[in-house]
Amino acid sequence: MTTSHALFQRLLFGAFTYDRSGLTATSNAATLARLVQHPRGEALAAVRGTFQSHYSWLQADVARHELRHRWAEFFREFVVLLMPVTPTTAPPHHTKPIDRFGRRIQVDGHSRSYWDQVKWSAIANVAGSPATTIPVRTGRDGLPVRLQVMGPSGGDLTTIKFAELLGREVEGYQPPPAFA
Repeated sequence: MTTSHALFQRLLFGAFTYDRSGLTATSNAATLARLVQHPRGEALAAVRGTFQSHYSWLQADVARHELRHRWAEFFREFVVLLMPVTPTTAPPHHTKPIDRFGRRIQVDGHSRSYWDQVKWSAIANVAGSPATTIPVRTGRDGLPVRLQVMGPSGGDLTTIKFAELLGREVEGYQPPPAFA
């Protein structure tokens, strides 16, 4: 098997895989198409791009493990962490069947991306920790204000039990006026 043929096979395999670094199957397929047309001129660039993609993923993976380690240290001293679920009350129901990236919500009279709502919940996701959400009261708009109870990795039952106990002490879930 020739060297260029072996490289082509490796890149062909890579064209149908992707990682979380942002290199997509589509961009790999585009690189593969260029290689088929000009195998010598672009092979090195393609290899460098693939190497850089995997190197970036490894850096992100190391950072994620470092964050998980720091949270494990935090939970050696604390049982749970209470934090908001979102920076606002629950957003109004969305009636559009498809609107993945264009949805906007009003926050204090300003139009904001709907995806601003996921920042707080992302903390537990990145940490690999469980988080249990509990409604604690109703906002001025009649929609629930919620807290999340984050716990150590594997501490699902701890967060659920804490949410249950907290739920006995707060207003808890009240259906919004339109759904009462």
